[in-house]
Amino acid sequence: MVKEEDENYRPYDTLRAIGFTEDEAKVFLTTVEQAATQLPPEPQKAPDIEVKFRTKKTELRHSNLEKFLIIVSAYAFIVWIYVVALQFLHPESLYAPFARWLPIRMDYVGETAFVVSFIIIIAITIPHKTKHVNPTPGNRH
Repeated sequence: MVKEEDENYRPYDTLRAIGFTEDEAKVFLTTVEQAATQLPPEPQKAPDIEVKFRTKKTELRHSNLEKFLIIVSAYAFIVWIYVVALQFLHPESLYAPFARWLPIRMDYVGETAFVVSFIIIIAITIPHKTKHVNPTPGNRH
């Protein structure tokens, strides 16, 4: 008979209540107990595979983010160069609005684009320091 930790839970009585005969319930519980002892042990390398998968996924996410930031920084750099070139060609247009429908001056757009491109390039060139944390809580044996 299977020994249970909870006194209120008796699988034999439950099986009898749902229509098993006494012999069927005993055979069923014995079979379940034998099957539980014959289960193969859980592989030891499964958590490592999960960690490697999560690491690859995180690296892919970081590389996609870096690609996106490089594109944003390139556009910001192009806008900044555009404003500088426009200042040399038409110095009076520096204080004009960036667009007719956008009341932001051209010099503010150039400054903002410079700061954005500078910060993004600095953020990309600083090496990433990641913590390696085991994602599985406790031991899985």
